[in-house]
Amino acid sequence: MKNLLRQVTNLRNNFHNNFHNNYGFTLIELLVVTTIIVILSAIGMVSFTNAGMGARDAKRKSDLETVRQAIVLYRSDGNGYPTATDYTALVSLLSSGTPKYLSLPTPTDPKPPAAYFYKVGSGTFCLCAGMEKASNANANGCISPNTNAYCVTNP
Repeated sequence: MKNLLRQVTNLRNNFHNNFHNNYGFTLIELLVVTTIIVILSAIGMVSFTNAGMGARDAKRKSDLETVRQAIVLYRSDGNGYPTATDYTALVSLLSSGTPKYLSLPTPTDPKPPAAYFYKVGSGTFCLCAGMEKASNANANGCISPNTNAYCVTNP
């Protein structure tokens, strides 16, 4: 009986030690996994931010080209370049009256409160937007109040 009791006690102790020692994660394992997740999240956030900046810059370039084409059409109708004092007045002029050179809604900067810039000179104009990525900037000889300006001028 003593021998049987000793065997049962040994079995119980072995089961108890094996069961509790093999399940769960150590603190080091949890820290390693957490660190990997944080690093991957940071890389994803940076990539997502850069993609958003690039997309907004592409929209700005497209908007400027659309308005530029409307200005050229306005001029080709014998009106000369619009003498508007700023961008808001320019798009108001081009989107009202007959014919309409711009359809509504008129192009606006995708990240308010930033705005586009318009300046007219004798026989020339300059239409600019501030780019979020400096690599997208190209002032084309225009003087713009926008940082990292991308500008289009008369063709």
